[in-house]
Amino acid sequence: MTLLLPDLVRRIIGVLYHIHEEGGPSLADEDYIEAMRQELGFRNLNFLQNENVVLEYLGKTVGEHVVEFIVEKKILVDLKGQFLLKHPTFYKQMLSYLVKENLPMALIVNFHSRRLELRRVLNPNYNYQLQ
Repeated sequence: MTLLLPDLVRRIIGVLYHIHEEGGPSLADEDYIEAMRQELGFRNLNFLQNENVVLEYLGKTVGEHVVEFIVEKKILVDLKGQFLLKHPTFYKQMLSYLVKENLPMALIVNFHSRRLELRRVLNPNYNYQLQ
C-alpha cells in the first residue's frame, strides 16, 4: 500500500510532535493553535487558518464549522480533545468536511495527553491517482 502524501504528512506530524515536546500536554488550545501557526510558517508550509466549511443539504446551508488549519490546500488539521479524537460522530463530520472541500486527508490532533495523539481520516471520494 502506498502512503498518501508521505512527505507532507511527515512534515506536518513533525510540527505537531515538536509543539508537543516543547509545550507538553497542558497548554491552552489557543496556545497550541498559535504555536502551530508559527511552526508551519517557520517550516515554509503554506496554510489557511480558521477556514469556514459550510455544509449544505438540498442546496441549503445546514451547518458551519471552523477548521483550524488547511495545510498546502491538501490536509485539514483540527485540534480536538481526547474524547472527540475517537468519537464516531466527529469522525463522520471530518469525512463530510473532506468531501465538501475535496481534500484528501484530515489529521485530528489531541495535544492534551501525555503522548501526542493523532488520527488520520481519508476522503473516500478523493481521486488519489492525481497525486
